[in-house]
Amino acid sequence: MENEQYEYTNRLINEKSPYLLQHAHNPVNWYPWGIEAFDAARISQKPIFLSIGYATCHWCHVMEQESFEDPEVAKALNDAFICIKVDREERPEIDSLYMEFAQTMIVGSAGWPLNVILTPELKPFFAATYLPKDSSRGLVGVLELTEKITELWTGDEQERILSQADRIVDILKSHVHVHGSELPSQAPIAQTADVLFHIADPIWGGMRGAPKFPLGYQANFLLRFYQRSQDSRAIFLVEKTLEMMHRGGINDHLGGGFHRYSVDEHWHVPHFEKMLYDNAILAYGYLEAWKVTHRPVYRDTCQEILDYVARDMQGPEGGFYSAQDADSGGVEGLFYSWTRDEVVGLLGEIDGSLFCDFYGVYDNGILDGRSVIHMISSLDEFCQNRGLDLEATRYSLNRSKQKLFVERERRLKPLRDDKVITSWNGLMIHAFIEAAVALHRQDYRDCAVKAARFIKKNLYENDQLMRRFREGDARFSASLDDYAFLIRALLSLFEAGEGVEWLQWAITLTDQVEELFKAEAGAFYQAAADSEFLVVRKTHFSDGAEPSGNAVHAENLLRLYQITGNARFRDEAEDIFKAVKRFMDSYPLGYCYHLIGLERYYDKKKQSVVIALNKNRDLEAEIKNALRTKHSPHHVIVWCVPGDKGEHVKPTQDDQTTLYLCHEGACQAPLTNKEEILKALQQL
Repeated sequence: MENEQYEYTNRLINEKSPYLLQHAHNPVNWYPWGIEAFDAARISQKPIFLSIGYATCHWCHVMEQESFEDPEVAKALNDAFICIKVDREERPEIDSLYMEFAQTMIVGSAGWPLNVILTPELKPFFAATYLPKDSSRGLVGVLELTEKITELWTGDEQERILSQADRIVDILKSHVHVHGSELPSQAPIAQTADVLFHIADPIWGGMRGAPKFPLGYQANFLLRFYQRSQDSRAIFLVEKTLEMMHRGGINDHLGGGFHRYSVDEHWHVPHFEKMLYDNAILAYGYLEAWKVTHRPVYRDTCQEILDYVARDMQGPEGGFYSAQDADSGGVEGLFYSWTRDEVVGLLGEIDGSLFCDFYGVYDNGILDGRSVIHMISSLDEFCQNRGLDLEATRYSLNRSKQKLFVERERRLKPLRDDKVITSWNGLMIHAFIEAAVALHRQDYRDCAVKAARFIKKNLYENDQLMRRFREGDARFSASLDDYAFLIRALLSLFEAGEGVEWLQWAITLTDQVEELFKAEAGAFYQAAADSEFLVVRKTHFSDGAEPSGNAVHAENLLRLYQITGNARFRDEAEDIFKAVKRFMDSYPLGYCYHLIGLERYYDKKKQSVVIALNKNRDLEAEIKNALRTKHSPHHVIVWCVPGDKGEHVKPTQDDQTTLYLCHEGACQAPLTNKEEILKALQQL
């Protein structure tokens, strides 16, 4: 009788999504996306009010409180529409389709909540983002919009609306692009780097202006470009950005991890939600920056991110949770912000004043009198300017951070969205296993393997990959992103020496990707061929907050070609590059992750480092140690253990651990002498 305390309960009560459950007691008669809602729309001949958001979306919360919890609004919506709620994180193919339509209609940038009006045949004809109850400040209100749509739909305009919706779908279909005839050249690589240099903020890092979003995989792209070109502008931009992000309030200095973005150009005041995918991408970005520069701050920041995720975002069975909200107690940033009196009261006058001076905690902070912790300078500069001892100051600040963290843990915490998304887990598994290798962290290795086993056990049913798991329920067929990001992680597990099972599963999933998503002699669709209720089956090439699934899969295919020598994988990667060429040629900046793959494709020095271990696994530790800190992102590490089977396997020589260095299927003479092996690895 859990529901008796609520005045209203709708069909969302039977869902698992935290976002949908947030709306389960609205007076709006919400349906989940599915046949029941579509049948209701066709029978009633009402249009559909589709509202898309996610659990940690601040403006989604605002619209719910202002509109969807209001009985007057609910009656108007229920009378006029069949109302459907979608969690964009569960159903990215639906969100992506209708977001593309919204971006053509809405002046400025479209975002969430995304509200789209559809015909009963799911064809869109109107879109808006946040809608207040009543029209104000130039924003149309829900009540006025509902009245206007009803007037048009029930009057003489319905035929025109249906015709317009048909034309919109035809236009969306015409935008689907899957084939190309020529491979792109290397020219877009340098062109993109040059554009990044011109739009970069030389003072604060990142791109000029506000809001400011983290540079994640763009940093990985620039690091590769720097190593090939030795263009100092690339390493300057990466270091400036990572340094200033680390100092800013976008970085959670007490608990680790990064918030979604900064509302100002100084990285000072963030939008406080924390997303799993952001932190996975940034952890890997900081890790690669450390491998290139060996600056401890990048290594430490990577570890702070991963320690936060292991502590707060990994479930007991191994899956990584999706996000943490920006709000607590209905106030954005309340959990993370401090007053000077709170800090000094907890730490004492001496340590408290030192902490406040270094971390910018003021008497009248920027958030309704509260301050966002951020570094006003580097520690070296701070101590030098004030004549303070560096190590004593570092010790005091670290001790103070620990005390404040313990105190903060007693506060009301932001909502944690505890659903497990396959693609985001793939990103995080990759970050953990790469850091485990480079930083010699067994605990990170354990986190990565535990998460991969969770996915295999709970989200891989009857040889089909699923997208979302929560409370024992795996649901929704996986998208291209889910497959691509997971395959990437599995290949990294294999390259880290975690066993051939991960390579075998990666190859099985790659075969399924070809069967489910591939256009003939072309790139890959976002959704499988049997996906239900999509008026358009899209391809997606551009990067967003996450890299393009096509781009990541092109990289996967190139890695598989290097590991196995099977030309099929190379040919499929070329199909993706041919399809994306037209976009790269016109706007390469939007396709950074494709450029990362293109760098690998054209790198004539890339090698397959094949280690055939003997039965005693001699030299395994020494070889791993020799490889772990190298930044050689285009090489692949292929471990062959006695008993392994597959195209990648090479034999030992005289039952000794043997090293092969291979390129495009041609291998140098095998090495068995320890000194020769270590010297060859050093020279990679």
